[in-house]
Amino acid sequence: MASGQPRRLVNAVQRALQAGPVSQDELITSLHQAGIRVDVGVLWETCRTHGLADLHGDQWVPRGWAAAINERRDTAGSASAGGLGPGLPAQRTRAGPPTQDRLARRADAQVRRLADSVGLGMPEPVPPVGPVPAGWNEVARGACRALADELAKVTSRRTETDVPLMDGQETGQTATRRLVRFEAQSEIGTAEGTRGLLVVQELQIEVEVISVFGAVVTLSLPSDAPVTREATLRLDMSWLLNVQSRRLRELIDGGPGFDAAAALAVVTPEKSAATPTSPPAGARLRSAEVEGLNEGQRRAVELALTHGVTWLWGPPGTGKTTTVSALVAALAARGKRVLLAAPTNAALDVAVTSLFERAPQLAENGTLVRLGQPTDRLLSHRAGNAVLVDVVAAQRGALLAAERVDVGRRLQQARHDLAELRRVKGPLTDEQQQRRSELESEAAELASVAEGLDRLLAQFRRKICREATIVAATAHQTVLETLKELTFDVVVLDEASMTTAVLAMLVAGAGRGHTVIAGDFRQLPPVAVADTPAAREWLHKSPFEKAGVARAVKEGRLPDRLAALTTQYRMRPAIGHVVSTAFYRESPLITGDSVPGRKRGSRIRWASGELLVLDTSRLAARTARRQGSTSRYNLMHAQVIAALLGSATTQTRDLAMITPFTAQARLLESLLIDFGLDGWASSTVHRFQGGERDIVIYDTVDTGRGVAKLHSWFTDLDPDSTGNRLLNVAASRAKDHLVVVGAFDQLHRTGSSVDPLWRFFAHLLDQAVHLSWQEAIDLSDGTTEHVPSTDVLPRLREDIADATAVDMWLPSAPLVGLPKLLPALRSLPTPHGEIQSNTIWVGPDGDGYLPAEALHARREGVNVRPCTPILESSAVVGDVVWSAGSSLLGPDPGVVLRTESPGFADLVRRTQRRRRSAAVPGTGQLGDECGRCQRMLVRLELPRRGAPDVRYECMLCDRSPRRERRR
Repeated sequence: MASGQPRRLVNAVQRALQAGPVSQDELITSLHQAGIRVDVGVLWETCRTHGLADLHGDQWVPRGWAAAINERRDTAGSASAGGLGPGLPAQRTRAGPPTQDRLARRADAQVRRLADSVGLGMPEPVPPVGPVPAGWNEVARGACRALADELAKVTSRRTETDVPLMDGQETGQTATRRLVRFEAQSEIGTAEGTRGLLVVQELQIEVEVISVFGAVVTLSLPSDAPVTREATLRLDMSWLLNVQSRRLRELIDGGPGFDAAAALAVVTPEKSAATPTSPPAGARLRSAEVEGLNEGQRRAVELALTHGVTWLWGPPGTGKTTTVSALVAALAARGKRVLLAAPTNAALDVAVTSLFERAPQLAENGTLVRLGQPTDRLLSHRAGNAVLVDVVAAQRGALLAAERVDVGRRLQQARHDLAELRRVKGPLTDEQQQRRSELESEAAELASVAEGLDRLLAQFRRKICREATIVAATAHQTVLETLKELTFDVVVLDEASMTTAVLAMLVAGAGRGHTVIAGDFRQLPPVAVADTPAAREWLHKSPFEKAGVARAVKEGRLPDRLAALTTQYRMRPAIGHVVSTAFYRESPLITGDSVPGRKRGSRIRWASGELLVLDTSRLAARTARRQGSTSRYNLMHAQVIAALLGSATTQTRDLAMITPFTAQARLLESLLIDFGLDGWASSTVHRFQGGERDIVIYDTVDTGRGVAKLHSWFTDLDPDSTGNRLLNVAASRAKDHLVVVGAFDQLHRTGSSVDPLWRFFAHLLDQAVHLSWQEAIDLSDGTTEHVPSTDVLPRLREDIADATAVDMWLPSAPLVGLPKLLPALRSLPTPHGEIQSNTIWVGPDGDGYLPAEALHARREGVNVRPCTPILESSAVVGDVVWSAGSSLLGPDPGVVLRTESPGFADLVRRTQRRRRSAAVPGTGQLGDECGRCQRMLVRLELPRRGAPDVRYECMLCDRSPRRERRR
C-alpha cells in the first residue's frame, strides 16, 4: 500500500461506518467511491489493527456500536430462552449436521443438569425499564459523540498492540485467579480493567490488567495458568471505550435496569440555596453510628442518607474515606442495597478495607462482595469469610467449578492428542482415522460443555451480586456483563473526580436516584486524549465539573446538597497551611486539635522542619526521556535523593518518594532495593492519590535542561490545570515532613498570587527549611559522591577495571577524556556472540560528524555509536552510575555525581538502553557505515505525533531537501 494510504483508508472506513453497520459489499463500494482500491484481506487487517470494526457474517459492525434496546426485536424472548442473564450468550438454537446437533443436545442436557443442581434452572428476572426524563436522549447522544471522538483518536494508531514482558513474578493467588507482575519492555498506555491475551509460546491466556505503574504491569490470570518469566501481552487499547460506547448506545432511549433520571441527575447543575439544606429528622444517625465522626462528617452522612444526589467534597486528610465507610454501613443497617464504586482497584480497596474496619460483620455470609481482583492482598486472603465474587462463586458452586476444571483438562488432552495425529507423516491408518473421529467428537462435545459451564459460572456470579447487600466494583465493571441491568437502592461513587462524566452517568443509572458522588475536584481529573468539544465536555470533566459543582464553589455559591469536609487530621500545621492557602482558599482547611501534639512516627537527620526545600538550580541536572515514551526522568535528582536515603536509620519507618513522571518513579523505586525499609514506597502522584506517609519526598524532575521545555504541568497557570492538581495531591500526602526537590529557578519564574502553582511555591520557599544539594550529599553515608573534575577520569578508570559492562551517553562536545579511558575500555571482557560489552553513545554535530576522539576510539575497537538527540550525560559502569551537568568526558563536565547501587545501576541501564527497532541496531550492537560516504549511520530518535520514530540514516547522504531547508 502506498505511503499515506493506511491513514486515508482508516479515515474512509470511519466515515463509511459512522451511521452504523454496513455490508461488506457496501463498505468496499464506499471505499472505491473515495478513490481507494483495497482487497478484503487488507480491509480486515486494517479494521482489526486499528480497532475500527468487526465482521459479523456479511456485516461490518463499528466497534462500540449497538442498537438502542427498544429497537431490537425479540430481546426478551431470546434472553429468557437460555435462562441466562442480560448480555450472556443464550443456549444454542441453530441446527447443524445430525452428529453435531446430537452432540450439542447432549452437552446442553449436561449443562442444564448442573444448573439445576446449583439452583440456576429458572430464568433470571428481567428488571423493568427505568424512567426516561425529557432531555436524556439528547444528553446520551452527546456523550456518545464524545466516546466516538475518543475512539477515533485512539484508533488513529494501532489499537491492538503486543507488549513484550519480562521478570514475571507471582504476587498473590485465590481459588480462581492468580496475580502476576511483569516489567513491560515498551509503553503500555492502557487502563485498569482492560482485557487482553498473554501469549506464552503457543499458549494464549485471557488476562485482565489489574494495575499499571510505570513499566510494571500486574495481570490477573486463571489459577491454573502457568507463571512464566517472559511473555507477550496482546492488548486492544480501545476495549474499555468500546464497552462504554456500546452500553450507552443501547440506553439512548432507556433500558431494563437503568434509571436514566438518576444518570441525568449527576451531570445536571442544580439551583443554589441561600442557606444549606438541613437533613430531614428521619436521617439522623443513631448514637452508635456517630462514633469516630466529627461534626462535619456526621452532617455529611446524614445528608447522604436522604434521597437525591449528595456531593461529598473531601479534601486531603479530612476523612472522606471514613465518612464513606460510615455512610455505607448506615445504609446497609437500614436495609438498603448499595453499589460502592471507584475508578481504580486501589481506590476501591481503600474504601472496602475502611468499611470492614468500621463494620466487620459486613464480611459475613456474602453481605458485601468485591467484584474483580483487588490490589490489596489482605482482601484476597481474608481469614474465614470470602468477599471476592470469584471466591464466593467457587465455594458455593464448587460442583460447577470442579466440573469446569475437569472438562477443561479433558478438552486440553483431546486437542493435544489431535495435534499429535496431525503430525503423523503420510496417510492415517484405519485405526488412526477412527481415533481421530472419536477425538474430534469428544473435543466438540467438551468444548460445548465448557462453553455452557462458563455461561453458568457467569450467571452464578450475577446471582451472588444480586443477593448481596453491598457490591463493591470498579466503575467500568458496572457496564460489563456481571453487573449489567442489576439495580441498587443507593449508588456511592468514590474518587469521582477521577471518573469521566460519561462513566459517572452509567454508574449512577444502576441506582434509583439516591446517589452519592464523593471526591475532591481540586485533585486529579479524568484522563482522555481527544480534544474535541464533545470530549472536553464529557471526558475531560468529572461529574463535579459537569454538574457545575466545582464552578459554584469557585464563585462562592454552595449547592444545596454539597457536604464539604474542612477539618484535616493528616498534615502538620505548616504543611496543611501551604496546601490550604494554595488550593482551598474558598473552603480553608482547619488542622485538627490532635495533630500538633501527635507523636512523630519517623525520624531522619535532615528532617529539621515540617517543610523542606532541596533546590537543585545550581546542580544543572538534565532531564531526559525513556526511549519509546514521553515520560521524563532525572538521574541527578535520583542520585541526590539516594544521598538523602543513605542517612536514614531504623527510626525512618514510613517514607514515600513520589513524582509526576512514571520513568522517574521507577528509578526511585530501584533505590528501595539497596536502601529501603518495609514502610517505604515509591510511586507516581496518580498512583499515590489516597495514600499517605510520615515523610514524603516530592521530585519535580523538570529542570529546563536536556528536555529544554518545561512540562505544561509547571507552566499552565490555569487554576484548574492538571499541574495544580498534581502538586496538590503530592504535597497533601505528607503527615510530618514534606521535602520538595526542584530547580526553582525554572519552576518559580512567572505567575502571581492568583495562580495556585505560584502561591504554593511562594509560600513553600518562604516558610521551608532550605537544604542545598551539597548538604544533602554531605549527609549521605557515601552512597552518592560529588566527584571533583580532576578526579573524574581516575575514578572512572578504577570503576571500568572492576566492571564487566560499560554504557555511556555523551552529548555533543569534544570528548577530551575519552582517549585516557581507552586502555580500560579495551580490557573489558570479550563480547559473547553479537552482544558487545560496551556501548558509547555519542552525539554528532549537525552534519553527522563525530568528535575526533570518538572516531579514534572506534578504530581502537570501542563500540562507539552516534545517536541524536542525546539528552543524558551519564555512564553505567558495573554497579556504579555516573552523571554530569555537561558532557561527562568533555573539557568542563560541570557537577559530576557518582552513585554505587546495584539495583539503581541495573534500572538506569535498562531505562537508557536503546532498543533495536526494525533495522536500527540498539545498545550492545555494532553500528554500520554509509555505503556512499563511509561515515557512520546515525540513530535518530525523533518523536512524531507523541510516538517514537527511530531512524537509521547518514546525515549527509540521506538528508532530504525538505530537511535541508529546515536547517
